[in-house]
Amino acid sequence: MNNRAARWASAVTVVVSLAAAYPAGTRGENWARWRGPSGNAVSGESQLPVKWSSDEAVRWRVELPGAGISSPIIWEDQVIITSSDGVKQDELHVISLDRKTGKRQWRQRLWGTAPTRYHATKSSMASPTPVTDGKQILAFFGTGDLFCLDMSGRLLWQRSLASEYGVFENRFSATSSPVLHKGLVILQCDHHGDSYALAIDQRTGANRWRVERPNEWLSWSSPQLVPVGGGHELLLCGSLKIDALEPETGKPLWTIRGMQNECIPTPLVAHGLIYAVSGPGGKTMAIRPGGRGDITDSHVVWENTRGVPFVPSAILVGDFYYLVTDAGVATCLDAHTGERVWQRRLPGAYTASPVATAHHIYFCSEAGDSIVIRANQKEYEQVARNRLGEPIFASPAISQGNLFIRTADKLFCVGE
Repeated sequence: MNNRAARWASAVTVVVSLAAAYPAGTRGENWARWRGPSGNAVSGESQLPVKWSSDEAVRWRVELPGAGISSPIIWEDQVIITSSDGVKQDELHVISLDRKTGKRQWRQRLWGTAPTRYHATKSSMASPTPVTDGKQILAFFGTGDLFCLDMSGRLLWQRSLASEYGVFENRFSATSSPVLHKGLVILQCDHHGDSYALAIDQRTGANRWRVERPNEWLSWSSPQLVPVGGGHELLLCGSLKIDALEPETGKPLWTIRGMQNECIPTPLVAHGLIYAVSGPGGKTMAIRPGGRGDITDSHVVWENTRGVPFVPSAILVGDFYYLVTDAGVATCLDAHTGERVWQRRLPGAYTASPVATAHHIYFCSEAGDSIVIRANQKEYEQVARNRLGEPIFASPAISQGNLFIRTADKLFCVGE
């Protein structure tokens, strides 16, 4: 047995008793996509841990092969996570773990078409987060490859977008995560080459529509769906603007100007508004959906330049909107007016986006600290500072009363 196989064979370490799947009274939720059920990173569960360390309140930890900053997704008792390996990061992995024990259920090993440049510390070919509907798993990689698997890991179909439409060209690899909508898997593919948005039939793997996105050369943001009336709008945050499309057809609906050249955070939806932010020196905008054409002068409810991050997405809980910059400056704005409520410096630097419940917000730093604060109140109140002792670049997930936190080479399940 070689060293890698030996490490993998001993990867799962159960460190506390597995007494229950989650605390009594908790309403368990699936976390099936990037930023959770609604794409806003706020869980409807109420009994989540707030205090832990590397050897306290950890249900299990698993060593992962290769690298990645994709978030785990959880469906019932399956935890799905991706990673990439090899000299060119073109050895791709989709891994299924048992939610209760961390035991590996299966691993699908795949190969990437066209590995690209990536950040040596903060990214790899496994930066996009996969998505599932409980029947299929759609895993997208920075190599330009999209894979569709069933829940047992069997490959159903695959697409090499790099072969079909050109290699992804940017300095940090592709990070945009797919979304599912009415039998479609939708991808936002903005880069220095020919940018486009693409909707693929989830059952067959064939294109349903493809829209060219000229001059969208620097975006790592993920698409977001906005409920409007009886339907949805598809949001695409890119260079200098936001576009809204009809998700079933790709038909353009509206555009709003005001984003920065480089856009990474994913927009969120609450209070009937869209909240979007992009780039240092930029601004947060609260936008009314439902317009047509250029709505820059008609649909911006408020904007604020305070505390704008480069990488981490924002989060909104109740009446308050929270941001954290890469350098650790946390800002709370009134979600209705955009006025600043408070601003504090958190310890460390931040790449991961925060997650939350109705009661607490979790900020995970690159140093491995998790700062937990009280949510939905006017005063800043730190509840805990928890240390895993390993770098965190991936955004956590919440499901069944547990936090799932990916470090540089492990996945932790935190909770009693």
